[in-house]
Amino acid sequence: MDHTTILTLLRSGALEQAEKEYFQLGLDQDQSSEDVMALGGRILKARALEQQGAVRQRLALQAAEKYGEAYAHTGGTYSGINMAALTLVGGDKQKAYETAQAVLAALKETSAKPGADAYYHIATVAEAELISCNYANAERALADAIALDPHNYPAHASTLHQFDMLLSAQGHENGWLMAFRPPKALHYAGHMFGTDGGNNTLDGSAVHALENAIDERLEAETIGAAYGALAAGSDILIAERLLEHGADLHVVQPCPDALFTEMSLTPYGPDWRVRFDACIQAAASVRYISKDPSLADELTCAFASEAAKGLAVMYAKQLATEAVQLLVWDGKTSDHAGGTARDAHLWQQTGKRQLIVPYEFRRARAEDGAPWHESNRSLKAMIFADARGFGALTEQQVPLFINHVFGALATCLDQQHSDIKHVNTWGDGLFFVFDTVTQAAEAAAALQTCFQAIDFAEIGLPESLALRIGGHYGPVHALNDPFLKGTGVFGREVTIAARIEPLTAPGSIFVSEPFACALEAEGNPAFRCEPISEAVPSKDQGQLTLFSLRKINISGAGD
Repeated sequence: MDHTTILTLLRSGALEQAEKEYFQLGLDQDQSSEDVMALGGRILKARALEQQGAVRQRLALQAAEKYGEAYAHTGGTYSGINMAALTLVGGDKQKAYETAQAVLAALKETSAKPGADAYYHIATVAEAELISCNYANAERALADAIALDPHNYPAHASTLHQFDMLLSAQGHENGWLMAFRPPKALHYAGHMFGTDGGNNTLDGSAVHALENAIDERLEAETIGAAYGALAAGSDILIAERLLEHGADLHVVQPCPDALFTEMSLTPYGPDWRVRFDACIQAAASVRYISKDPSLADELTCAFASEAAKGLAVMYAKQLATEAVQLLVWDGKTSDHAGGTARDAHLWQQTGKRQLIVPYEFRRARAEDGAPWHESNRSLKAMIFADARGFGALTEQQVPLFINHVFGALATCLDQQHSDIKHVNTWGDGLFFVFDTVTQAAEAAAALQTCFQAIDFAEIGLPESLALRIGGHYGPVHALNDPFLKGTGVFGREVTIAARIEPLTAPGSIFVSEPFACALEAEGNPAFRCEPISEAVPSKDQGQLTLFSLRKINISGAGD
């Protein structure tokens, strides 16, 4: 059970907490099984992969040493192949080769069990061949492994992530892995139009031409999962073709169906609601970004589209595959808060591939003919933070905390982050608002790093103090606060943001799905969002899907 707990923390990205629990539970001294002994290596490997240059190599060799202890004690091929892999990443190619050959010999003396075990057995053979620079053998073995369990995409992704790491360490190209990657993720969007009356009506031949063009793009790709809304016109056309091609459709709606129908279906003709319902019934999942039945504006649509983009990118990252975007677009820019032009621009900034179906027909207004109201809100990123253990401080310790801990955190943000739009504090609680999720993520990471660097014993405070930070992203109102005599931030999304921090593991940063999606949509490689294993129940909000946020070293620098 202890082993499972640590693995869960590692997979959710709560690395500090996993390491702390590992030592507190005495697992560093436990030799009861290969899995338990390998945990130390897993933790060090996770740390290594967040670094570059000499730091990565040093941590990789430390991880290899821990895996090596498990390998020497148990002879297990799991710990053996990881020892070889991390030794290679650490720069000792000869030792990596020798270990890989020993693992390969052991694998050839045993037979794989049916099922998933058979996949991992042959995939380990492929990895040993790869470490030994026998690329043709590695490719054949990987093909054999995938053939044994062809739809186990998470298992394939784990192997592919490992192969990407090894090929990078060898300075070898990884293009040949494309044939083994799971089906791609897709974000889709496009202009709205009618087919039998209503706004922007297209005749049957024009619609048929669009359908054919969409089919051509999809036939050239292998799409596993697609994310987008279901507005009249392009959205539904694309969704229908995706379902026909066997993709999993994940619908991301800006608002409840009744309001969405009024704004994005009915004005374009009566048949769209029937097609909308058919797509909803066939969808693999449906998300509603806003549950407010009374409010629909351009900002809500932009918010939903950012979420769809981020979900596509996260799916692709988790399965070691590619995320692409498919747009039915006229190529024109727009200054509207939402719409196809904005979707195109944001995706282009990430450098990822776009598939464009030209929309060459007249539209009623600058952006989609949509009757959405202009918004008086704005999209903001928010972080809440507090210190676990503050409530147990003595009266004499409270001033020490404010002076030394809050003082250090304030200095940290003053020196590094001047882009805070709003701040509030109460007791040990902190609330900050930013324009972008990247700014909020940078501030959250800086706060956590600063807090963890404080020597609490030296200043007379308990070492058990730990900072919890929760982050969220969404549309908010900036209104005059009669009590503070200044501008405050208000709205449903602020309430959701406040719910996250108490659910956060001490020493970690947990963020909402919209925050993680927006960060992925921005294409910032400096941060990693790992899903928490289970949705977390929250008062008044149903189930919250949370992610652990970590900043990683992408500079390429050494020590």
